Amino acid sequence: MTRFATMAAMLAALAAGCGGSSGPPNGPAGVDRNQPVSAVSDTDKAALCDWYSAMVGGYGTSPSCADYLISAPPDQSICVSAFPSCAATVGQLADCIVAAIAAQNTCTDQSLMSVQMRSDCLAAAGCFS
Repeated sequence: MTRFATMAAMLAALAAGCGGSSGPPNGPAGVDRNQPVSAVSDTDKAALCDWYSAMVGGYGTSPSCADYLISAPPDQSICVSAFPSCAATVGQLADCIVAAIAAQNTCTDQSLMSVQMRSDCLAAAGCFS
């Protein structure tokens, strides 16, 4: 799904689990999960970029899965400047990103396809175009 790869280039830019897991909500502390992605401040964008990048090995790293969905942005400034503007909430986008990374870490066709059908990923689809 090249839209996820495009998002990686954008977030250039956002592995643990699928919904229902215990623990803290996905996303960096202090960023409101209920706000629309289109309304996040540059400070929140930077926090989201750092949060995401750390999960995929750091800025500028390449994914190990040949059929990757998302990859690390080159650096924070590119991530922030290319951050998507979409109607999904930060929570939907963050949950989708975590699920996509988990699927990518599994690196099977089934996991990569099923993540694209998750309700949070369907809600966040506009962020990836």
